[in-house]
Amino acid sequence: AYSDFTVRRFETSRRRDKALEVRLMLRKIAVAAASKPAVEIKQDGDHFYIKTSTTVRTTEISFTIGKEFEEQTVDARPCKVTTATRA
Repeated sequence: AYSDFTVRRFETSRRRDKALEVRLMLRKIAVAAASKPAVEIKQDGDHFYIKTSTTVRTTEISFTIGKEFEEQTVDARPCKVTTATRA
């Protein structure tokens, strides 16, 4: 069975984006667009599906907690991510 979630607050991390060397214009567009995204999150056990839609673009990721997966930065560079839960 799926669980549905609603995002109540979304924050961007300028420090993280700068560390990833995201170009200034893309960073400005992302910050403006990310201020009010539509986010759909579905969970089935340890598996998650997240769809984020803004006026600029829509992204979808699917992953399992504890397993590495690939996604893309704002400027379309691939990065590897591993998620974890907090106790």
